[in-house]
Amino acid sequence: AGGNAHLLVEGAVRNYGTDALAVPPITMTVTGNGGPTTRYYLETDRTPLAPGAEYGFSSRLDAPPNGVASVSITFQEGSR
Repeated sequence: AGGNAHLLVEGAVRNYGTDALAVPPITMTVTGNGGPTTRYYLETDRTPLAPGAEYGFSSRLDAPPNGVASVSITFQEGSR
């Protein structure tokens, strides 16, 4: 049963505003237990998201060998 462990990251972006807005690219930052931080980038289609609408995303990532300490999801800076 060798092989690399994976981490499944799922989430959704919801537009709580009153104007349609494009969903910018997403950055997923994974920090391993006592190890390095790795950033993964998820491109979006940037189609305008209507008020109240939701954009779901998921990504299967390589898990750090010593386990996961934290995961954070942010929008890529300067992409709006």
